[in-house]
Amino acid sequence: MTERARRIDILGPAEVARAAEELADSIRRDVKIATKLKELTMSTVPEATERVTTETTPAMAAAREAMQEASRQMRELVTEANQSGRPLHEDPRTAAIFENAERAQELVAAAIARANQDGDEFSAFLDQATAIVDELKHNQEARAGIRERFTTAARRTLASTAPSTP
Repeated sequence: MTERARRIDILGPAEVARAAEELADSIRRDVKIATKLKELTMSTVPEATERVTTETTPAMAAAREAMQEASRQMRELVTEANQSGRPLHEDPRTAAIFENAERAQELVAAAIARANQDGDEFSAFLDQATAIVDELKHNQEARAGIRERFTTAARRTLASTAPSTP
């Protein structure tokens, strides 16, 4: 497009050349904006995906398993206490089971914090990507007006240079 604009500048009227150059500038801006979006995506998405896959997902699974195990141990303790008639606080396993439950809760809290951090980082990426896409849309909308000016100028030039029919 830039090469065509240069040819028009050499061979055609200034109005058409200016419109062609504006059109070429708009397309260059599109490329620059799209490159910015690609660079943001390539620098953010693979790293975030890797972190979720290798850290967050396993942390969530470990927390879920720890909670399920702590719940199972609690149910067994309560069932045995009900069957034996002995109070829970007298069972020697009670303290260890409650410690397991507390560790499970800590794992859950850490996994949730990790997932929230991932969510915040992804949200920041989406905000940046949205701003870039909005910039691209704005540029494309502006180009529609530039294209119209170019077409109008080119038609006017062609109409003024066309030989009249007898």
